[in-house]
Amino acid sequence: MGKIVLYLAMSLDGYIADEKSGVDWLSGDGSEPENPGTYSAFYEAAEAIIMGWATYHQITTELSPDTWPYEGCPCYVVTHQHKDDKEGICFWQGELTALADKLKTECKGSVWICGGASTAG
Repeated sequence: MGKIVLYLAMSLDGYIADEKSGVDWLSGDGSEPENPGTYSAFYEAAEAIIMGWATYHQITTELSPDTWPYEGCPCYVVTHQHKDDKEGICFWQGELTALADKLKTECKGSVWICGGASTAG
């Protein structure tokens, strides 16, 4: 049985993004050789990803509009919107707890809750 894992960066006052919804302050994702962080090793162990609509939208419109950064890892976007699934991306309109239970049953390793704050909460 898999496990649900919350892995994110958060400021001491409890925020994931800055006042303008930006995440430029984050580091440790392996993109800086002098600051490798733990992200790369964590991501390699993830079997599936859960994220909210706002996180998905920010990734696809601002952070990485030309390339899906989680290629090869099934991603479930929790949303109230009715969207057509894409390759490797499932838009989930059901209860988050039902999705978590489903993925814990299907996966043997980690299911990563990527963000955002509402989904993590």
